[in-house]
Amino acid sequence: MSTAIWDTTLMRRISALDMIYARVERAQTEFRKTAEDKGSPISCPSLCGTCCLHFVPDVTPIEADRLAYYLLAEKQAMIDHFMAHRKEAEVMDAACPFWNSDKPGHNCMIYPARPLICRLFGFCSVLDKCGEPAFALCRQMPDIAGGDKRRFVGAAMMEQQFGAIPPLMVDFSRAVAALDPSDAGKRTTIDEALLPALSRVSLVLRLAADSSEDLSALPA
Repeated sequence: MSTAIWDTTLMRRISALDMIYARVERAQTEFRKTAEDKGSPISCPSLCGTCCLHFVPDVTPIEADRLAYYLLAEKQAMIDHFMAHRKEAEVMDAACPFWNSDKPGHNCMIYPARPLICRLFGFCSVLDKCGEPAFALCRQMPDIAGGDKRRFVGAAMMEQQFGAIPPLMVDFSRAVAALDPSDAGKRTTIDEALLPALSRVSLVLRLAADSSEDLSALPA
């Protein structure tokens, strides 16, 4: 990959997005550790992966660009897989076009570049209509030992149960939207968003490669 690509607006935005993704992971890891220390461990069932089965994620343009770059730079063969399966995502109760039924527990074929909504699910909270943080266990998660509650509303209840409030989805969603406010409201499903993203990113890659070749031809 040409080093010129790293000087583009595309890569600066992707790098900023990756930092937000890293913040999500750190916040969720810290919350799960606190909950475990409090005696209320939370985890996905072993080899589950059913959260993707009847769900097609929606993405912002920058998230689609991030995925397109991942495919073009690292997993080009998977583009053909996407083209062959993207129409299936338009059917009701369809699975994500990158869901692999042959690998239980490792169903996501684009895990390193999965979009924000996939990263948030299971270990983040939302704000209810009264502005209170609310958190519910995924239906596949086992009950918390010693209790029968599966939904928790309000900071006090969560602090008592988990020792902390699960990271708020809205905080990370706003951070992603702030990367390009003009595109903030342009959320579309991954099957719709990825095609134009592949075109955009492949053009940037070609231009960066051409620029690098032109510079290499200059006399020292």
